[in-house]
Amino acid sequence: MLVLESVGRVINRPVGHIFFSEGEGADFALLIRKGHVKVVMGKPPRIVAIRGPGEIVGEVAPIRHKPRSGSVIALDEVEVLHLPAAEWLRFLYENPRAMHAQLVAADERLDQAARKIIESDLAIEQRLAKALVELVDSGVGEHRGEGVILRFSQQDLATLTGASLDSVKKIIRTLKDEKLIGTGRQTLVIHDVPTLIEIADGNRTASP
Repeated sequence: MLVLESVGRVINRPVGHIFFSEGEGADFALLIRKGHVKVVMGKPPRIVAIRGPGEIVGEVAPIRHKPRSGSVIALDEVEVLHLPAAEWLRFLYENPRAMHAQLVAADERLDQAARKIIESDLAIEQRLAKALVELVDSGVGEHRGEGVILRFSQQDLATLTGASLDSVKKIIRTLKDEKLIGTGRQTLVIHDVPTLIEIADGNRTASP
């Protein structure tokens, strides 16, 4: 990635910053250096992925010469390497290994999308627990004495899991009653990750 460092421009943006929106023209890609972003698609908007350090976002649209397929929004303080489309394409053409790595990454993301479709048949409680565990594992959360703080609203979790807001609210109440999580304004606090893992794996349930 040293070559990219020489052609890209480092920019820092705060939580909530929209790097680009679905449907926009594509004249750059972004290499995430620090922090995390969410990839949002559709109307109503739905979170389809979380990306972190070392990952590239917006890399396909410049290759296909098509508008952005989704929006990318900062989840926390984010530092990215801004790569102009021409430089990004030149880098790929001059570095076959990098081109191959991008093809592998694209294939893995297709696999992730396929798994999400399969997992949509899981019980909402299990899907929500799985989403929370994945967020904790991704490093998005902030570790404090009371647990891991995730700055996601219940609506965010509904879109992330593909469930209705009412269904998610009901499950969150159950998890809260079992003291597995806590809630705050636009946040959740994960108190018991091991039990959430058990629920995510289908080995237990918190529902009565």
